Amino acid sequence: MTKKTWVAGLNHGAHDSAAALLCDGVLVAATEQERFTRRKRAIDQPPVDALAWCLEHAGITLADLDAVALGSDLDVLGAWMGLSPEQRRAELPLDDPDRLFPTELFGSEQRPPVIPVRHHLAHAASCFWPSGFEEAAILVLDNRGEDSATTLAYGTRDGIQTLVSYPVEHSLGLFYRIATQYVGLYSKDGNAGKLMGLASYGKPRYPVALRHSADGPIWDGVPAATASGRELPPQRTQQLLSYFAEHAYPYAIGLSDDITAYVDFAASVQSAVEETILGLAAELRDRTGSRNICLAGGVALNCTANGRLAGSGLFDNVFVQPMAHDAGVGLGAAYEVARQIAADDFAPQRMTHALWGPEFSDDQIAAALAARGLDARRLDEDELVSQVARIVSAGGVAGWHQGRSEVGPRALGGRSLIGDPRRRETLVRLNQVKNREMWRPLAPSVLATSFDKYFTGTPNPFMIMAASVREEVRSQIPAVVHIDGSARPQVVDEADQPRYAALLRAFETETGIPVLVNTSYNTAGMPLVNRPEESIDVFMNTDLDALAIGSYLVTRR
Repeated sequence: MTKKTWVAGLNHGAHDSAAALLCDGVLVAATEQERFTRRKRAIDQPPVDALAWCLEHAGITLADLDAVALGSDLDVLGAWMGLSPEQRRAELPLDDPDRLFPTELFGSEQRPPVIPVRHHLAHAASCFWPSGFEEAAILVLDNRGEDSATTLAYGTRDGIQTLVSYPVEHSLGLFYRIATQYVGLYSKDGNAGKLMGLASYGKPRYPVALRHSADGPIWDGVPAATASGRELPPQRTQQLLSYFAEHAYPYAIGLSDDITAYVDFAASVQSAVEETILGLAAELRDRTGSRNICLAGGVALNCTANGRLAGSGLFDNVFVQPMAHDAGVGLGAAYEVARQIAADDFAPQRMTHALWGPEFSDDQIAAALAARGLDARRLDEDELVSQVARIVSAGGVAGWHQGRSEVGPRALGGRSLIGDPRRRETLVRLNQVKNREMWRPLAPSVLATSFDKYFTGTPNPFMIMAASVREEVRSQIPAVVHIDGSARPQVVDEADQPRYAALLRAFETETGIPVLVNTSYNTAGMPLVNRPEESIDVFMNTDLDALAIGSYLVTRR
């Protein structure tokens, strides 16, 4: 029997730490550290619990790994910062083996070889190899890699070629983060999505410094970087904040209690980002001639920009995987190292769903329910989905904890809160449950066979691409229609998510509508729930009407 090749990939950085595991180049498991430690974005936490779970899920140990791939090369970053190797290891010890493989968790097992992969190459690999494309243009957009913030690349089955990289001082990710600070919404937990939602309420009418040029993205009108090209982010942050305060209403920084004053500014920022992305995409098309494009990096989580790109006609096919942010670089790094090991035998599979995290048995769920004194009914699948559909169609909201958990920041039918899209009150109710701002939209899940009836745009299983809700059906599903008529639908395919698809069909039987409101199963400032205990605790501490967890249904008395 041929020995299997196991490669783990880690995002070992200062935030969004995560682990992924490949067997013979095929994805087996992936999850994020925050789901275990319950600290959103796992800031300053190595992905040790995530890695331990991946190994446990596969039934292997650390010693069985052929390699561990890291999603950035800290030696390159240190050189860019002007640090000696000794200084780098002291100031940037994120790849210290004792940090990555602590003995209290992994014992004294033999540690595998550790192979760093450059950050933007890892991002590029994370979207190209699972895209299913034979070849594609690749656009990486984030805060920064080691020494660049925007990368244009081209992928074929022979590998990924970097075409051009643009520097850190004109970063799109940093630009969007600073704009979020100007509005007063920024936190280390990451609130860029709030700015995207706010933009729909306004009109783009202010200069915001950003545009695409022959030299890539530039902050037009903001002082250039220092002569070394390595200006510290605090300096750049203040430069851009000062520009915003001089040029954009309300001419004041961070008045989050007066959020409506910033709607036109938010729209101006979103428009500038979209135009810049379209400029970069056109540049990529001209360089590569490809009709396929893959996107990765934190900016690639911008659903509105992705939807506009998909509808632009620049490319026939657009692929963005659900861990487009830094949590995905471990996956990409693992793909790159597995490709090096497997050579011609490397054959990654197309990613069609995001359910790569932990799953819990009905026995584990029953024990968790009993430990909290909850009376639950065990039902077969048909009865479970029928009961939940009836509760939701009557105006209830429910927790839905089923199968393996999702990767990425969006609930996709594994750890979701669901509601009736026919009632605008559902948006109010779920935002209250989650302690979210009322102006923030909620997203729909829709059966794949019904997408075209309700939406115009590109069907997407990861809720990562905005679409327009057809005017003739907007009054039927008002809870998921944003103020500009858009939504960010998740298309549900029965082959990938049979139980969630069954719920949608049951709801359609009750109401005639094959759409559900779907938002993340968490409360403000917390990661998505992972274990049964966390789902149960949110149910008990909020006014959810029901919890469908495994084969069990819990309802309020």
